[in-house]
Amino acid sequence: MPAYIVAHDSTLEALATHRPTSPQQLLAVKGFGKSKLDTYGKDLLALLAHHATTK
Repeated sequence: MPAYIVAHDSTLEALATHRPTSPQQLLAVKGFGKSKLDTYGKDLLALLAHHATTK
């Protein structure tokens, strides 16, 4: 799935900058609301956690 389907580029940049680790932190990212959390939150948090441990 293309990244722009999940979120706008500016939201993706904010996710990369803030590196949220919880649903509450995801909701604090501009452009990432309840609907995106329900749809992508679990997978996105897992992806961010995996990336953090492999760097």
